[in-house]
Amino acid sequence: RRTSMVDRGIQVAEKKAGEGAIELVCKWGKREMILKVQKDDTVGTIRRMMEEMTNVPAKRQKLIGLRSRKSRKLDDAVAVSSLVLKGPLPKFKMIGVPEADAFVDRDEADMPDIINDLDYDYDYKAEQAAPLIEDPENRKKLEAALAKLDINIINPPRPGKKLLVLDLDYTLFDMKSTAENFNELKRPYSDYLLTELYPHYDIVIWSQTSWKWLEIKLTELGFLTNAHYKICFVLDKTCMFSVSSKQKDGTMRKHQVKALGVVWGKFKDRWTHKNTIHIDDLSRNFALNPQSGLKIKAYRKAHKNRAKDKELMLLTRYLKLIALEDDFSKLDHHSWKDYLLKAAESEDVS
Repeated sequence: RRTSMVDRGIQVAEKKAGEGAIELVCKWGKREMILKVQKDDTVGTIRRMMEEMTNVPAKRQKLIGLRSRKSRKLDDAVAVSSLVLKGPLPKFKMIGVPEADAFVDRDEADMPDIINDLDYDYDYKAEQAAPLIEDPENRKKLEAALAKLDINIINPPRPGKKLLVLDLDYTLFDMKSTAENFNELKRPYSDYLLTELYPHYDIVIWSQTSWKWLEIKLTELGFLTNAHYKICFVLDKTCMFSVSSKQKDGTMRKHQVKALGVVWGKFKDRWTHKNTIHIDDLSRNFALNPQSGLKIKAYRKAHKNRAKDKELMLLTRYLKLIALEDDFSKLDHHSWKDYLLKAAESEDVS
């Protein structure tokens, strides 16, 4: 028996019914919806139908499993007749949050809908971050975030392990490109990094997205079920809050941060700034703890860069080397690749 969501989908799809109609099945979360489209319809048509069925705005939808025969890029103008559709009832997945559930930070309500991350990222030094850290308002926000934080431990922390906090989108996963499956968007050496570092670090993933979709991404990418490493716990966007940072031109801009203080506050006897490192493609995310942050190159355009991206392979080497250090706060993670070069030179000499 079809669910009411499927029934609604059929009603919407019937408007498009006719000779030559093609049936598609879209999986959204745990629900499946049937769409009937024409060969001359487009990906944009599919997105609009999905928006009507789910209330997920077309611009926020990520479609997995739809691919054009002619191009790697799945533009809205691509015709259904140009799609690679397998089987009598082709399936694809959609990830997206309904308009009513979309997270909007009250402090960022006036910001544009689409922001180029590179337009306002910052490279923080300890002295530049001091005013942010000492700001009374930011301290209150940190205390409030710590008070409401309820961590769901997936795998218990292990004695004596340092803490590795990893971003997900554009660090381990190209969230923007289209593909037939998630593994095509998974960054090269992701599993290698996690496997090699697991003996030295407890691993936490912290992503600026909602838990509902974060869980889907992590499951599809295999990060929660790999036999060679275990994720300690996962944090989502609800653990973040906003601060105001000074840009290069002197103006102030509000943005979200991943304040490690909320984790350190929950695990006071286990992790501190001395044994924690946070990996992210945006340094503004560790504005309140720059000494613990390491910015890596964002992973985008997976189909073009998959064969040549070695960032995580190099990062693995660095993190294994510093795992022997007693105090991470004495290291300059901005120069992590220089550290690797010096280590390689020392090995050559010896």
